[in-house]
Amino acid sequence: MFYLFVFVKLTQEYSRIISSKHFNVIRRKQMQYHLFINLCQQIIIPALIIKMKIMQKCFMIFENSELENQYQLGRSLSIKKPVFICSIFLTFVCNLATIIIQSTFRAIESQYIYIIFTFITILEYITIVLMNKIQFLQLGITFTNIMIGFAQLDGDSSSTTKGEYYAYGNVIMQLQAVLYFISSFNHAIFQVIVHLILRLIITTYQSKQEVDFLLVGMGISGGLMILITVHYYESRSRINFIQNLQENKLEDAYSFIIQRPYFKISLSESRMLFNLNTKHQIEEFPGFDEYYCDGCNARNLMRSYTNENKQSIESLLLSQKLENNGYWIITFKKQTFQIKYCKVDLQQQNYLIILQDIDIQDKKQIDIEKEQSKLEYFLKSNQDFQHKKFFNWGALSILMINNKIIQKIDLRLAISKLIHIYKKYLFTNLNIDIVCFDQNLHIYSFKNQLKIFLIQIFEIISKIQYYDRTEIKIILQRKGCDALIKFENVNKIQFNFSYSQNFFIQHVQSLVIDYIDLSDCIGILIRNHPIGTFNRK
Repeated sequence: MFYLFVFVKLTQEYSRIISSKHFNVIRRKQMQYHLFINLCQQIIIPALIIKMKIMQKCFMIFENSELENQYQLGRSLSIKKPVFICSIFLTFVCNLATIIIQSTFRAIESQYIYIIFTFITILEYITIVLMNKIQFLQLGITFTNIMIGFAQLDGDSSSTTKGEYYAYGNVIMQLQAVLYFISSFNHAIFQVIVHLILRLIITTYQSKQEVDFLLVGMGISGGLMILITVHYYESRSRINFIQNLQENKLEDAYSFIIQRPYFKISLSESRMLFNLNTKHQIEEFPGFDEYYCDGCNARNLMRSYTNENKQSIESLLLSQKLENNGYWIITFKKQTFQIKYCKVDLQQQNYLIILQDIDIQDKKQIDIEKEQSKLEYFLKSNQDFQHKKFFNWGALSILMINNKIIQKIDLRLAISKLIHIYKKYLFTNLNIDIVCFDQNLHIYSFKNQLKIFLIQIFEIISKIQYYDRTEIKIILQRKGCDALIKFENVNKIQFNFSYSQNFFIQHVQSLVIDYIDLSDCIGILIRNHPIGTFNRK
């Protein structure tokens, strides 16, 4: 038993030693792993990020890939694609013309370079333009520019003068420079390096002499100057792209930031006219007319709004003597309110016009007008039965008797509708015949007052005809600019009595008619373009 006890103790002790050693090894490895992770997080990864940012900054690439794709797409559609099409078209025409001209005195096999160039331009046009593979456009520009550099191989010193060499070299360099400037900066670097190597190799091969170090130095210096210029214009282009993007985002956020009715306008200097760019709740501006477009409303409001010195907003903005932002106290049709303006572009005349607080009394008046509109809508939407219709006519007459709005009215159509309603709902045996001597019976008159006047007139003649049982004849004709309505076979004494006692007629006749004649038959001259206009629609 003693030996067994000793054996067990030794076994346990050995296991403890082994376990402790294994634990220490594992712990040491874990510590090394954590140390490596910390080293990566603190030194290696930040160094890689800094290196990537430096590379992105040097090669002019946005960190945001979506932004970079959007920029490249905009550049491709605006400038790269048109220039690329022109360059490959010019290259194709020149190569084809050279093949045709030189085939008369040179073997076709010696023109391999032009044949290859022609085939490549056709392939590029089909792939990028016809198949609309915009993602390969920059590669096509780079390949075309490098391909132009191989044109130096075709130089023949025996048949070409020095002046022609110089002229052709200038033309080729101009084409290459254009393709440099429309390329992305990283592609421009690649193109410049390849062109420099090509020139040195081809020049050394053709001259069969040692490398000219002056040519090498001038080539490197010229390439660096080109890359510096391309880098500068590429950075300006990207900054301009970001600024335009920020302006568009800011315009989208105007309504959230301002939270007041506003509209933004810009001046067209050629027409000396303000155009509407953006707007938010423009219908809240006093004097807004729903029958006009938003642009016309903005211009009309600027011409109608005047400050304390009776100067319109439009004249103040055109004078260009304003500060970049400020306030106006505006008076418009017995309303007084505050307008805030802000110049949002320092180069062009772009202004933001914001509606500020309206006086309490003016707010009450606006609320009354809104309630009148609601009541009018309610009455118009409840015309299902006969008694409701005529009750609504009376209520609307009371409500709209002082609402003076001028509108174009078809007199014949208005009278025909009235006759139809009276026959259908009130006097089923009403016998009225209409005769029109003129096709055009459109007039401009006070819409609500003319409706009230005609309703009361037909109320009178319908009652007279109901008792007399005679056919009434209505004659419509032009009299100058005005419209004349004649009523034949109507008892003039009864008509005159009812006409003179009618409350509504006495209140609106001065606005809608010139005179009423009772000598032969009843003649009413409806005035066109009446005096004392308020709002015109």
